[in-house]
Amino acid sequence: MIQQSTKPLNTSVLLNVYKNTQKRLFLFDYDGTLTPIVSNPADAQPTPTLLNHLNDLCKDPSNTVWIISGRDQVFLDTYLGKIPRLGLSAEHGSFMKKAGLNDWTDMLKDADMSWKDTALKIFEKYTSCNPGTVIEQKKSSITWHYRNAGNTQEAEKQSELCHQELIKIPGVDILVGKMNLEVRSLLVNKGEVVKRIKQKQESDFIMCAGDDQTDEDMFSALKDDDKAFCVSVGPLSKITLAKYCVEHSEDVVDIIGQLVSNTSTL
Repeated sequence: MIQQSTKPLNTSVLLNVYKNTQKRLFLFDYDGTLTPIVSNPADAQPTPTLLNHLNDLCKDPSNTVWIISGRDQVFLDTYLGKIPRLGLSAEHGSFMKKAGLNDWTDMLKDADMSWKDTALKIFEKYTSCNPGTVIEQKKSSITWHYRNAGNTQEAEKQSELCHQELIKIPGVDILVGKMNLEVRSLLVNKGEVVKRIKQKQESDFIMCAGDDQTDEDMFSALKDDDKAFCVSVGPLSKITLAKYCVEHSEDVVDIIGQLVSNTSTL
């Protein structure tokens, strides 16, 4: 990945462009972007403030809002499914649910997923010799989490050996995440989701925010769009395709709040 010049997001500029546009598209990752990264993923539930801001953002008919997450359908339905006019994408685009619909569309219905057995055996081998590590299985991916390993330094070394085995599997993409290794189908990534949404959604303003490697696919899909504010969550020194950055997930939530409060006072 080539690092481009990344600078802190100027909220005043963002607000000004937002006020002067009518067809706005928002694309948000969830973990690490709208909520902080936590040791136990089940604890990363949306705050009342986040839910209120998202609800207000979606109320504006000029706004189209999508959550594009690695989370599964159950989690997204449970915690975000009651927000009217909010589109949801689960498991990096394996499933999509347009705003207002009750049913999810399976984007991998006819895909060959035989690689999962091989990947699972490799992960099981490394889990058995690294206490505290766990395997998370989803429709389109399998992830080995070693954040809570008894010996994180040893698990980090083991993850490199594991990675060398995984890259031999055909038809998959390997992602090195924050204390995790993920194997996913090459047929699905967040960039493809963004392209699909953009094809059906005319817009004169785009805000896309994410914090990890999977979100770089979104930034890549938008890199030639001069209407897009691509925002990486993390330090300014991070290598990313995003043009802008904010330091914490709380900053993203605060910016959403500023956008909706600004609109309500017009």
